[in-house]
Amino acid sequence: MRLAIKLILAGILVASCGGKDNDTTTPPIEKELGSFNLIYPDNNLICTEGEDNGTDGVNIEFQWSASSNATSYDLEITNQENNSTDSRTVNANSLEVGLPKGTQFSWKVTAILEDKSLASDTWNFYSEGTSTENFAPFPAEITVSDNNDGTVTVSWIGEDLDNDIVNYDVYIGVFGNLELILENTTNLNTNFSITVGEQYHVQVISKDSNDNTSTSQTYFTF
Repeated sequence: MRLAIKLILAGILVASCGGKDNDTTTPPIEKELGSFNLIYPDNNLICTEGEDNGTDGVNIEFQWSASSNATSYDLEITNQENNSTDSRTVNANSLEVGLPKGTQFSWKVTAILEDKSLASDTWNFYSEGTSTENFAPFPAEITVSDNNDGTVTVSWIGEDLDNDIVNYDVYIGVFGNLELILENTTNLNTNFSITVGEQYHVQVISKDSNDNTSTSQTYFTF
């Protein structure tokens, strides 16, 4: 009788140990977008490799490196003279686009993976066309760094194919309330007091010796 009880208990223990299912399934690795770079048209230069498509037009092939895991790319080309934007979605990392000659443009690419996106830098260029006596400045590149003391340093740098930028007007303010901070300045940075958590707007107007201008802007929050 005692032996029978021991055998029954042993059977229960074996059943208990053997009945547990150890889940060793490895969770799937979530895919991320890899970094990528713009290639052509070159930044802050005249695009000379376009193909004429008529008296006033030129076909330019936009190229960028591949972003790992990207399923598509959004290409945005902005005409800086009328502020219109042409957006295209493609599955490759190049696209030929017809543009008017002798015009200033900016462009950027956003890599897409389902609900994820990764944007490139923004580059500027002129489409080659009729000889131009003078070129407007490209929009200035703006950077903002936190000084961790209630102030930020706002920096900007402009480019002009004629190298004749003379000064800048700088506006900074809470979103929707820009104020002129510097007028006709040759400085390339300024400090500005902020309230943490508030959204700010920066706008820089670059001006050259022929009264040509360009405008760039950015937003920031710390």
